Amino acid sequence: LEVGEPGAPPPAPARAAAIAALQGGRVGYTDALGRASLRARIARHYGETYNVDVAPQRIVVTTGSSGGFILSFLALFDAGDRVAGAAPGYPAYVNILEALGCICAPLETTAANPSGVMMSDEALREICATCDRLGIAFISDEIYHGLTYERPAGTALKFTDEAIVVNSFSKYYCMTGWRVGWLVVPEELVRPVERLQQSL
Repeated sequence: LEVGEPGAPPPAPARAAAIAALQGGRVGYTDALGRASLRARIARHYGETYNVDVAPQRIVVTTGSSGGFILSFLALFDAGDRVAGAAPGYPAYVNILEALGCICAPLETTAANPSGVMMSDEALREICATCDRLGIAFISDEIYHGLTYERPAGTALKFTDEAIVVNSFSKYYCMTGWRVGWLVVPEELVRPVERLQQSL
């Protein structure tokens, strides 16, 4: 996974469904927020996997996780805003933010790196609580969930409804080339993200 490309093929049911859809004829546009049945299934995933209740209305299907980050950054930040992120970290965060005119404020790390460190539930709870208390937007990149060894990953949604969660089918489901991801957004961001998605 050093370049984020799983070695296994996509799941057989996903491949079969794609073939059936293509053979069925016309494949048209979906709603800007994504197909309702997929949004409902993603919401159900949060209950099954994390025991967290998420309304399907808060799910936004995106063009991969990259599309999710772009939508999140556009919805949350204006040019000139300072945005903090762990350093080292995923380079695309900085690339996208700088392209949008944001100022990146690196949070230098010593005991962590972007190649496999996962926050404890207690650390995640503390970050969520601090961001909620200070009115700071928190984006949780959960794209590698499911690919864990010592313990299952926890979601920020366990501790706050205000976090934006970014995830994708790319890694755990081995569907990188399909470019299908999702966001879980707070209620107040659903409409702004929908308007942005309609243009993208």
